[in-house]
Amino acid sequence: MAADSIFYQKFISVLHEKISHKGPLVNSIIEMLDIDKDAAYRRLRGEVSFTFTEICKIAKHLGISIDQIAGIDSILRKPCQIRIAKHVNTSDIDYELFSDYLEILKSVMYNPDTKLMESGNMLPYYLFFDFDYFTRFILFMWNQSSSYADAHPYHKIIIPEQLREIQKECCLCARHFNSTIYVWDSTIFQRLTSNIKYFSNLHFINDEDVLLIKKELFEIIDFLENLTIQGKHKDTGKEISIFISETIFDTNYSVIKSKNLRLTFIKVFLLNASVSLDEDIFNETEAWIRSQKRMSTLITVSGEKIRTSFFETQRKIIDTL
Repeated sequence: MAADSIFYQKFISVLHEKISHKGPLVNSIIEMLDIDKDAAYRRLRGEVSFTFTEICKIAKHLGISIDQIAGIDSILRKPCQIRIAKHVNTSDIDYELFSDYLEILKSVMYNPDTKLMESGNMLPYYLFFDFDYFTRFILFMWNQSSSYADAHPYHKIIIPEQLREIQKECCLCARHFNSTIYVWDSTIFQRLTSNIKYFSNLHFINDEDVLLIKKELFEIIDFLENLTIQGKHKDTGKEISIFISETIFDTNYSVIKSKNLRLTFIKVFLLNASVSLDEDIFNETEAWIRSQKRMSTLITVSGEKIRTSFFETQRKIIDTL
């Protein structure tokens, strides 16, 4: 590739932004391309051009978007990244992903204009990560389908303390957001209990653990009902609104909006997400959530009769376990 092309020069510029100090940059290039130090320096000085294959290798390792460098920014191509972290047999790289996400939440948690909106057919992570047995069940479900680890029965799913701390910190950050709106598929607990029954019948979850999960699900219902009665988080006093929809949702859509951040998450593979900072994707996702909210019933503070009926129905569903 010609060293004087606009694309090439932009790549070199982004490369220096990613690793600003020459020593670490040279060492990274040596490791990524398996070349000697002189060859790395010749490339950085412009005496020898990086090949397209080398550019792709570097971009993959450093998370550089080739599309953005090339100026591919049409309405038909919008940058998204599916962040797949291993929630079982977690590695250092996985912890980096979790920690990066936590740092994003921390950076906006005290901003007075930070707002979270989410619609979906599964309880938001921010509401259930504080519950140990249920969190283990969600990780167990992920483990049963993921190719990243051998499938284990529920009693062998152990969440490392480091991961639990990150999960609970994420919950704490979300409770500090100035405003939160959740829109839920009305079958949300029916889906959960059906899954628990299925794996229990296969003896992947023993009877004792089913009872522990069931007990915690009742605690979650009590927690959610109190949340809807008060309309705010008990420890932070921040506003929360919960809507129930009679329509069926395909997955969870979530946006975080703050002064300098427009972040979109679309749930994939149960515990992972397609993540985007693109403004158009954010606007479309926000509009999608708002449209689902318009077709739903608010059960926070108002709608007492509907709220009471909803939670009593969920208790009956859970009691079938």
